[in-house]
Amino acid sequence: MATLIANGAGQPHDGASGTSSGPIGRAQRWTVGVVLASLAVFLVVMGSQFIMVSLAGLAGAPVLAKLRQAIPVSANEAKDLLSAKQDEMKWLESGEAAIDSGLAQLLIAESLPADAKERDRFVAAAARDLKQGLAAAPLSGRGWARLAYSLAALEGWSPAAMSALRFSIVAAPFEPSLTLFRLRMGLEAWPQLDARDRASVLQQVRYAAKVDLKALALLGEEQQSIPIVRAALRDEPHVLAELDRLRAQTGRDPQRRSGG
Repeated sequence: MATLIANGAGQPHDGASGTSSGPIGRAQRWTVGVVLASLAVFLVVMGSQFIMVSLAGLAGAPVLAKLRQAIPVSANEAKDLLSAKQDEMKWLESGEAAIDSGLAQLLIAESLPADAKERDRFVAAAARDLKQGLAAAPLSGRGWARLAYSLAALEGWSPAAMSALRFSIVAAPFEPSLTLFRLRMGLEAWPQLDARDRASVLQQVRYAAKVDLKALALLGEEQQSIPIVRAALRDEPHVLAELDRLRAQTGRDPQRRSGG
């Protein structure tokens, strides 16, 4: 008995504390126990979820790091990224995870032969993931740009593909990592653009000239869009002169009219 008293578990000595051993006291203790048990379960579940999401994020981090540095990734690395992001999506509804999953599927599609039947399947799956991700993260310029790319691959420059490209530019108009990617799409879609969209593409040309003029020159040649590039830069003669110098270095004739 001395041990029980020392541990605070002795019999009560007054009426007020005596109620703790009655029905009301037992009910109170049961309620507190249920609350504490529920809280413990909640913390365990949330902790497990956090751990699983973190592990999935770590698994895909090396591939994303390479992509941010514009380092090409292999098909196997793209598959690793897809697996990691889909695992992450199982534990947490994350717009960014879905957007990265869409990117992984696009990378896998691009690794396949142009006539491979699975190519369109991966692109369509990418579009679905991107739409899901953008529903949760509508301000992602990267997500909208990738959606524009996937929709254009599936159905050409449809109104939906054009809208996605517009949203990307509105969401992140001066994002260096997206500039040339979006500009390539804008130049491809140029014949179908209205005056407002063309003005937006010309603005992207001017920004691209500040980001990487050499890459812009190469892109203009590849897309046979040097006249458009020059039109965007007509008020910057020193930039035009440097553009012509870079084109001459690559063996292009700055005065050739078929491509510019």
